[in-house]
Amino acid sequence: MAVPLMGNGIVLGPLLLAVDRGLAVLCIAVFLGLTALAGRFRFPRVASVATSAIVVGLVTARIGYVAAHWGSYADAPLSALAVWQGGFSAIAGIAGAAVTLAIRLGRGRALWAGWGALAAASGLWFGLQAFIPPVTYGPFPYHAVLTTPAGAPLPLGRLRGRPFVVNLWATWCGPCRRELPMLAAAASRDGEVPILLADQGEAPATVAGFLSREGIGAQHVALDPARSLSGAFEVAGYPATAFVAADGTIVQLQLGELSRAALADGIDLARKHR
Repeated sequence: MAVPLMGNGIVLGPLLLAVDRGLAVLCIAVFLGLTALAGRFRFPRVASVATSAIVVGLVTARIGYVAAHWGSYADAPLSALAVWQGGFSAIAGIAGAAVTLAIRLGRGRALWAGWGALAAASGLWFGLQAFIPPVTYGPFPYHAVLTTPAGAPLPLGRLRGRPFVVNLWATWCGPCRRELPMLAAAASRDGEVPILLADQGEAPATVAGFLSREGIGAQHVALDPARSLSGAFEVAGYPATAFVAADGTIVQLQLGELSRAALADGIDLARKHR
């Protein structure tokens, strides 16, 4: 049975898993399987150190990503600990795992067996990344009917001709509530790409009450009572963030909670699209 894809996510029943995280889980499972085989037939020490190699690899992968995107984390360094938002460097992670295997196994055939398993899992990762075709999302639906929190019409045509970001959210969505203050602050910066925070399907009073309680301004918030953007983007869960180029092409659709670095990367992608 085929596993359905939605944007850059894998749909597993009621769950939505980002494609890159799903591939990472698969490659880790392959590494564990290969080291278990090596341990069973000839090199028991390889199997015993596999878990520590994975843990160190994940930590160094995160450190490598944060270091490469430090400009996005400098204002809020503790946000680097929000690993559920994603953001890992495969190269740094593989290097960390390789060094751990070398330290724990020392020189000898066991090390080569461990490195061989790591090389196979790494090759699978890069091979699948190259094999999976890029997702195309099509043009942005400028015809969607949105309003301001006060009920005034909000024509999306005003965004034509420049890159912008649209975030789909709801007050009942935990990840939405976590990322909304960061997005609202980014939207308020002068000279930045416009960011529209489009609530999906909730009553104006519900949204207004939430914004008031959380101390979030309403100037960048829109209401989408019919959830027309959710239908256009074909998303079933929130949050979802669309990065749109100046020509109206949706260049990326990020499913799940957004980090500062992912926001900056998506905006950069929208700006550079030709």
